[in-house]
Amino acid sequence: MAEKKTFEERIARLNEIIAKIEGEVLPLEQSLALYEEGQTLIKELQTELKEAEIKIEEIAGNNKD
Repeated sequence: MAEKKTFEERIARLNEIIAKIEGEVLPLEQSLALYEEGQTLIKELQTELKEAEIKIEEIAGNNKD
């Protein structure tokens, strides 16, 4: 099984996808595959950011005492 990429690696991959879609004329099938990969990355990144936000709120709440 492949190792899960870091947050930063997934951001870099998302930027690569965006640049490729914006900068090239690609076959429809390749464009759709890249779009789908990008959407998956976005969902993963949003989830990870939300989890980090919750953790920060918990830590901040614990420090109010």
